[in-house]
Amino acid sequence: MKRLLLLLITLTILSGCATLPNQKEEREEEIRRALQEVVQTASERVEATLHSQMTLTMLVPPSSSPLLDQKQIPRLEEHLELWSRQVVAAFRQATIAMPQLLRPYIEALQIADPLAVMQSSDSSATALLVTTHQSEIEGEARVMLEAHLKASSQTWQMLSDRYAIWSRSRNLLGEEMLPRLGPEPTDHLIRIFLSAYLEQLTREELYLRTTPVFQGTGSFYEILNKKVQQ
Repeated sequence: MKRLLLLLITLTILSGCATLPNQKEEREEEIRRALQEVVQTASERVEATLHSQMTLTMLVPPSSSPLLDQKQIPRLEEHLELWSRQVVAAFRQATIAMPQLLRPYIEALQIADPLAVMQSSDSSATALLVTTHQSEIEGEARVMLEAHLKASSQTWQMLSDRYAIWSRSRNLLGEEMLPRLGPEPTDHLIRIFLSAYLEQLTREELYLRTTPVFQGTGSFYEILNKKVQQ
């Protein structure tokens, strides 16, 4: 009888020891999924109008800023405004497409120590995504944006041609030529699009993870939120 009791106690202890690693693994997997879900949800919260308030001085590269000062060139301001609207429209289309573009990278995100990542900051999932997949995301975003920016690129070429003609005309009249413009602005536009988007993605994750929630929701909000209501 004593041997049987001892055997039962031993089995119970061994069973408990085996359960602890399993619970730890399950908890880590739960946090890992929550981190992936929160950054995906954050991407879906970024508003399509994110870039709508960008001005000409923000959109035109510094190397081409002389364009903004040439009021005497016929219809230049009108075409600059058209170009600006085309760029903002392209940014809007790209912003809408970003959650789908990011999804495979979020799903493939390797999180070796989910607890440490979760505790490092309230925007750690976005930070890890950018650190891990920045070059791939930038590459895909570039291809997408180049397609959306085709109309604005054509308008920019027209602006550049008008500017060059006016500059040569000044030279023929014995006046100083206008400053040379920088390269076509697609690279500049892609940089400012991604910079603004990733900054907003960080803010959205921060909002999701710091807004108080109630216990029992069964969502990533409860897992990641450090201010769970009692």
